[in-house]
Amino acid sequence: MVLILLSAETATVLAITTSVLSLIGSLVIVILGVRFPDFRNNFFRKLVFVLSIYDALLSFLFIIPGSSGSGFCVFQGYALVWLAAMPPYFSLCIAVITYIHISKNWGVERLQKLMTKLHIISNILCLILTILSISLADSHKFPNSHWCFIEGRAILGVWYSFIWICTIVSCVLYVLIIHYIRKIYKTVQELTNIKDIKKQKENLKVQLRMSTIPLSLILTWTIASIRRAREIFSPDSEQNSTLNILHSLTNPMQGFYDCIVFVILSSYSRRRVKQLLRCEQPGSSEATSLETDSQL
Repeated sequence: MVLILLSAETATVLAITTSVLSLIGSLVIVILGVRFPDFRNNFFRKLVFVLSIYDALLSFLFIIPGSSGSGFCVFQGYALVWLAAMPPYFSLCIAVITYIHISKNWGVERLQKLMTKLHIISNILCLILTILSISLADSHKFPNSHWCFIEGRAILGVWYSFIWICTIVSCVLYVLIIHYIRKIYKTVQELTNIKDIKKQKENLKVQLRMSTIPLSLILTWTIASIRRAREIFSPDSEQNSTLNILHSLTNPMQGFYDCIVFVILSSYSRRRVKQLLRCEQPGSSEATSLETDSQL
């Protein structure tokens, strides 16, 4: 019993720590988007910017402890259902947009209109999921020791099914995207203008970088799903401390993963971070096309 309590406390501390890392990573992307207009004016960077806002809100709610029975606890329980479902679905929207762009060669105006519609649909679907959570919950007293979660086997099944449908479809779309990229890359070699070749290759790099988003979803939700599946199918079994700790290490980390890919590994974003740290003013080159500074 003592070991179980210790592992539960360790898991809570780890979850708070990883949530802080995710919040910092998400805020770095959000701050870059607010500070530098050319960051958010690039269409694909803007999608990552919006995704990071949802990640930051989710991480912030994970950091704050809930108090059973309080008004904030009720808000936290429902908001966590909404916000935790938004990144997987919005990531699916990004995958759809990227696939259409590279397979149908849509321009930025058509993609922006489609993205607006998908964004509205994503919020409606997550609202429906939250309402289902309220109606299917076994308990509305939010008994979790640190956070206020909605409890119930039915809602866990529905909620995790929704997340994995989004993740699997995103992965399939990105496999198709990579297939198209390989075909396009072969045609690039036939171009004679060096500037055209460089621009096309940089644009393809953007698409490849976007394909890491579903990988971050897999890292985020795999251990959590295994743990929750165990709770659904073996509700009377004892808590597995190893799963609890691994869950705490991986589940809140999507914002941090995105920061690694879109800031630390991006030469463009690293330059912007250096400018930010030096308190330099944003540059005047603020193109809005898909092509501007394609080193996402």
